[in-house]
Amino acid sequence: MQCARAFRSMYRMHEDPTQLVNLIRYGTVATVDVATARVVVSVGGLTTKPIPWLAPRAGAMRTWSPPSPGEQVLVLSPGGNLGAAVALTGLFYEAFTKPHDATADNVVIAFGDGAVLLYDQAAHLLKGALPADGRVELTAPRGFRLVGNVDVDGQLHVMQAARFDATLHTAQDITSDGDVKAADISLRNHPHDKIQPGSGMSGKPQP
Repeated sequence: MQCARAFRSMYRMHEDPTQLVNLIRYGTVATVDVATARVVVSVGGLTTKPIPWLAPRAGAMRTWSPPSPGEQVLVLSPGGNLGAAVALTGLFYEAFTKPHDATADNVVIAFGDGAVLLYDQAAHLLKGALPADGRVELTAPRGFRLVGNVDVDGQLHVMQAARFDATLHTAQDITSDGDVKAADISLRNHPHDKIQPGSGMSGKPQP
């Protein structure tokens, strides 16, 4: 049955050369409808009806990265029928050139707002850069683990209890709005034993 349909399509294309021309054509995205996942593409002097674009995955696993108006695409039309066409994205041209950091060793995702995610295979370096008002949010109900040294160049705000299983060293003062306790000894409220007048030393702090 499929072979018969293919032969019929080939016969129709033989009768109508425009169908052969329409098999694969360059086009430019005119409009994008994210609600229906469809684009309208300008192809030569023609404009397609809303057609789907090809995504890497569209099943149980799905990827979402809608095209941009002005993006160049290939319009693939089964049997030369533009009414059944799909848009294949991913063509650089003058309006949208390759990312600034693109090299033979780099894998780059450059976003429209200026954010960049880059992996340099030669340097073994993964980098991410966000715009001035950008922020990162990660949600992991069972926790988040980092293996390796961590440098924090900015303020660190911990909203719940923190635990250190190794020595904590600071090069500056440690301040606290509340009490500080070592085991069960309070820094603010601990008493001393063996108190005596004069220049003698008091005993050790007591709980």
